[in-house]
Amino acid sequence: MKKKLKLFKRFIYSRVVFCFLLLAMQICMYLFFIIKFSPYFFYFAGVNLILSFTFMAYLSNCEGKNEFKIAWLLPTMIFPLFGISLYIYTKMATRNARLKNKIEQSKIQTWKFVPKPTETKSAFPEISDLAFYLYESGNFPVYTDSDVEYFSCGEDFFPDFMQELKNAKEFIFLEFFIITPDDSWQKILEILKQKVTEGVEVRVLYDGIGSVLASTKVYHKYLASLGIKSKIYMPLTPVFNLQQNNRDHRKIAVIDGKISYTGGLNLANEYFNFGQNKFSYWKDSAVKIRGNATKTYTALFLQMWNLAKFPEKKFNKSYEKFFPAIKENSKEGLLIPYADNAYNEKDIAENICLYILSKATRNVCITTPYIIIDNQLKSALIFAASRGINVSLIVPSKPDHFLTFCIGKTFLKTLVENGVHVYLYLPGFIHSKLFTSDGKIATVGSINLDYRSLFHHFEDGLLIYKKSVIEKIQRDIELTKLSCKEMTLDDYKKLPLIVKMLGRIFRIFAPLV
Repeated sequence: MKKKLKLFKRFIYSRVVFCFLLLAMQICMYLFFIIKFSPYFFYFAGVNLILSFTFMAYLSNCEGKNEFKIAWLLPTMIFPLFGISLYIYTKMATRNARLKNKIEQSKIQTWKFVPKPTETKSAFPEISDLAFYLYESGNFPVYTDSDVEYFSCGEDFFPDFMQELKNAKEFIFLEFFIITPDDSWQKILEILKQKVTEGVEVRVLYDGIGSVLASTKVYHKYLASLGIKSKIYMPLTPVFNLQQNNRDHRKIAVIDGKISYTGGLNLANEYFNFGQNKFSYWKDSAVKIRGNATKTYTALFLQMWNLAKFPEKKFNKSYEKFFPAIKENSKEGLLIPYADNAYNEKDIAENICLYILSKATRNVCITTPYIIIDNQLKSALIFAASRGINVSLIVPSKPDHFLTFCIGKTFLKTLVENGVHVYLYLPGFIHSKLFTSDGKIATVGSINLDYRSLFHHFEDGLLIYKKSVIEKIQRDIELTKLSCKEMTLDDYKKLPLIVKMLGRIFRIFAPLV
């Protein structure tokens, strides 16, 4: 019942409903003019036509990806008032000067505690250009003194995470897209309650759509009664907010400023395979970072904390206590924690994927729950395969979101036709987000290969280079392939007609949803 209520609330307050209302208003307007002012309907249609062509000319001269332009052209040509209104609504969200300024101010207050970039040209010349780009584009420095541990499933992650929570002495920061008040969260909550009594500062930040069951004022007050500071990023509201489409999809945990976690895991039963779920088995991944690289995740958390509901009127001047001095001595490779969002206009997450594909010499292995990509990334995958690179992609065989599944199948067909090896995960649902190449570079994080993650949401990831943990990640991917079926063109042909039709129709609008 709770899950049905959660889905219903998501739907009611979603942009889909807003779009439907705008469309219904324009249809009603058409009918009104036809019935009441039929002699003048010609003029009304003429105005619509002028609006459509004016907007088309404007859009053609705008900077941006062609996929986004095409997705906007169709609705504005058919229903110009609806399409143009929705376009203005969306663009106002990403060009909100007040919000951008708030993001920048928060960055200024936190990045000063993050180390300046270290020299990488001499030690790692082959990746120094990417390191330069990440620092110049997002202020993400290289760390050569931090260690990382990989977890190939939620069952391995959970006990380690619980133990580190128990070991906390100073503070605990949790930022997750989904927090569901179920068995797994109750176990975590018991530890958090105990930590509060020991004087540990606990902050919990969660998304208002992803964590809809926990994003009520009642639950917020409940956490406050336990001594836990909590904030909700963009809570559900019947009033349409311009930023509702830009969710906080990050998964970050920071403990004492010395240990951090990120990956695909949210805080809900299915991610740890507690009890039964509709997919039988949930395959996911995460990493644990130990050392100075945690400073970036601390900064990212505090930046989102100041964007969320119930913001602090003034930036906390005691931020320094969240960035302790750490002496680590890792002797291999480097780490670069990074993040992306709809407001930086840098496409950092996608550019990292493009970089890895362009530098690959032997293989590229990817796992993602969703595959809805732009032409640039699609072409890069196909070009890598055409150069003789073994490009393999592991995706779910079962749908999580039906329409997303249908659209994804059209991309998979194109990739298979052009030499990319697509593997369908059979035991359940794969939610892991991995991108590896040649056994020397990898990314792990919250970023899916779809428009929402790459261009709309707040996301985070970890770039790993020349660390032994990459062997473990690669081994996990190869073992996962054993539980997969390689997709063929015949598999696509055998799909139900409705799946193929919906996929082709809605692929046009994929950049907008």
